[in-house]
Amino acid sequence: MKATKTLAIGSFAIFLYSCGGGNKGAGTMSKQACIDSIKAVEAKLKTIQNPDAYTYNKAITAYTRFANSFPDDTMAPVCLFDAANISMSLSEYQRAINYYDTISTKYPNFKRAADCIFIRGFIYDDKLKDTAKARAMYQEVINKYPHDSIASQARAAIAILGKSYDEIIKEFEEKNKNKK
Repeated sequence: MKATKTLAIGSFAIFLYSCGGGNKGAGTMSKQACIDSIKAVEAKLKTIQNPDAYTYNKAITAYTRFANSFPDDTMAPVCLFDAANISMSLSEYQRAINYYDTISTKYPNFKRAADCIFIRGFIYDDKLKDTAKARAMYQEVINKYPHDSIASQARAAIAILGKSYDEIIKEFEEKNKNKK
């Protein structure tokens, strides 16, 4: 037990130092170490047919380590977006929401900022069954990005919010029947 704890503390110290937690020498080398870590885990993800939770979590750690260590780098929101998407793959919806929210808050000019808000709405709607929060997220997309194509998707999502798949199909069939 003590050996495991010592190993964990040692690994954490190495992690901190390699990605900017150490004082001296934490410049370009630490950034490169983070990038190398991301490249290594991405290469692994490409080679395995069925990624497991361990590998996914390793990727999330690499992405968030970079974003936390270098928040002003243009790669930071991209890393958080990738971490959020992987969290979705793990069905860790609140974790994904937190990453998407961080992007929306810290990086409002990120090219996928509207997607982050929309996906949060989708998670609240489809996965967490919280229609009030879903509606708020979809409405935020419409308000902030009214001329973006994602605004029309948000309007469509609001129109079917809280409805079962059977209800949606029935409405769709009725609309098609009335058009004929």
